[in-house]
Amino acid sequence: MESRPGQGTNARDEPPPYSSLAPQNYEGPEPLGMQSIPVAVGGPPYLPPLVKGQKIQSGPYEVTVDENMVRQREMQNQAIYRSWLEQQRRAALPEDEYFAEFQVAKVRRVFIQKVFFILFLQFIFTALYIAWFMFYEPANIFIKTHWYLWIFAMVAFICSYCSISLTDCGRTQSGWGGICLLLLTLAESHLSAYISVHFEVEVVLIAVTATAAVSIFITAAAVCCRFDFTKYSGLLSILAFVSLLTLLLLVITMMFTNIPVVMTIFGSIGALVFSLYLYFDIQTIMGGRRIQISPEEVLFATTQLYVDIIGLYRYMLLIVGGSQSNS
Repeated sequence: MESRPGQGTNARDEPPPYSSLAPQNYEGPEPLGMQSIPVAVGGPPYLPPLVKGQKIQSGPYEVTVDENMVRQREMQNQAIYRSWLEQQRRAALPEDEYFAEFQVAKVRRVFIQKVFFILFLQFIFTALYIAWFMFYEPANIFIKTHWYLWIFAMVAFICSYCSISLTDCGRTQSGWGGICLLLLTLAESHLSAYISVHFEVEVVLIAVTATAAVSIFITAAAVCCRFDFTKYSGLLSILAFVSLLTLLLLVITMMFTNIPVVMTIFGSIGALVFSLYLYFDIQTIMGGRRIQISPEEVLFATTQLYVDIIGLYRYMLLIVGGSQSNS
């Protein structure tokens, strides 16, 4: 009797032969578009098996399955099985135990050192960039006069962030990823400088201090606390979506009213969301949690922390600025 993938594996954790990937009640080829994805008992959801000579519907055309298509489907199902097996291994791990490459202490240490070193360089550049536009009068006049440059900075940020987050070459240590990271740092620095020049120096300094204090506290809490926030990524996404709708409503409100407390509420909600994301990202970077970043994704990890802290800083500006307006 053949063993099913969800019931047991061999010593090498290799997926069973392709013949056992098909469900037991499979009686013959059907058009691919007409089948539901079979699910093995206790195992992953496999793609429907293909048989040589089978007729399947591909858009408006009918295609005959050949040997290459059968082999490709077999490889796809084996990849699904390996991914499912890795998820089972992660779920079976006890709390605060590392998995994959992070089981080696040296790998974890080198990865964390790279991330925080690059992050330190980014903050040095951003601080100097903001200080240049705040304290050098011609630069201050330039950024206020050419206000439309923040639009180009926003477009550059979106493009670079998506390139780093959604592409393999952007997430890992590559030339393209480094270029995207430089572009993202420049764009975020300009956006932060454009917002900062509209506040007094005292407000900016208070916001910087508050951001540093909150970031250090969240980092310590994410590392030391046993609470694994990576288990609740879906809840975090829902909270971010609700907060986004609330922020949009507050923006509309500020367009028609001049109530300073609205800006304080606006900043508080944004700061809360970025604080939660910072807690989540710190845990994925340090490892030992349900979700863990690969040690090769240095640029992606650095980007996540940088965007979280810079976003937290901008909303801290609104909180402090709105509080001073109220008084």
